[in-house]
Amino acid sequence: MDHPLEQTLARVRRLHEYLKPTFGESLDDGWVAVSVDLAPGAAYLEALIAATQSRLRTRAAAIVGSAVLQGYQWPLISTVIACYLLDRRVPDLTPANTRVRYTAEHEADALALLGGRFTALPDDPMASHPDATVASDPPALRAALRTGIEAHFGVVIAQLCARLGCKPRGLWLNVADSLAGTLVWLLQEQQPATALEAIEAEVAALIRVPDSPLNSRQVGLLQLYHQKRSQVFLDRATCCYWYKTEGGEYCSTCPHRTPESRRERLLAYMAEEPAQQHGTAQEEVAA
Repeated sequence: MDHPLEQTLARVRRLHEYLKPTFGESLDDGWVAVSVDLAPGAAYLEALIAATQSRLRTRAAAIVGSAVLQGYQWPLISTVIACYLLDRRVPDLTPANTRVRYTAEHEADALALLGGRFTALPDDPMASHPDATVASDPPALRAALRTGIEAHFGVVIAQLCARLGCKPRGLWLNVADSLAGTLVWLLQEQQPATALEAIEAEVAALIRVPDSPLNSRQVGLLQLYHQKRSQVFLDRATCCYWYKTEGGEYCSTCPHRTPESRRERLLAYMAEEPAQQHGTAQEEVAA
């Protein structure tokens, strides 16, 4: 029988074509280890910074650091949130247990979990597995999710700030945005009619925790209605900097746009997209 975490990752891969997590240590080239390849002075980090500076046409530390982090965090956050929502399992996110795959174009597209440690609830059918740590209840499982994310990105952010001179707070907002946006996306992917209140409760419980570096009121949610359909979107605190790329512009949810402009563009998006495709909106609209 497959390892319980591999079973969960298989369900994650079936959830959406963009989700490509893998399990185990047999990896080919292109997989990046945080503590080695993204450490200050590492050759891969230097290549990634240079590629980002060229793509965005800037050397501004805050922008480059934010863009590097946003690219790196996508496969990790999308995978761990999917594991949490689908099976209520939280993988071990320590840097030694994770690898992120980058393409030749320096785009991160997949997460690998090297070992099988995970946290689960008492009623998980695999709670007695040797690799399982049992959380007492759902709030404790969510706390394990949050603290695992905080510890992992604490390393990434410290390394980027040491190399580039950017400020940690802006980078933590990137992580908070990504967590909230992924919850918005996947909760509606699972159940399109999920109410705003239910999504907000999940977001608040994960990122609006006192003393957490993720804690922010700048990250918000927006519910819009078109005909008989409603949809929740992320009201982002941070910018993806797509507008700085060749031929790019402010995206629909860009915080540089006025609230009225964002609403108008998102309503136009809802009018154009069939209801059954709305689950991918959170990533596509913000791209």
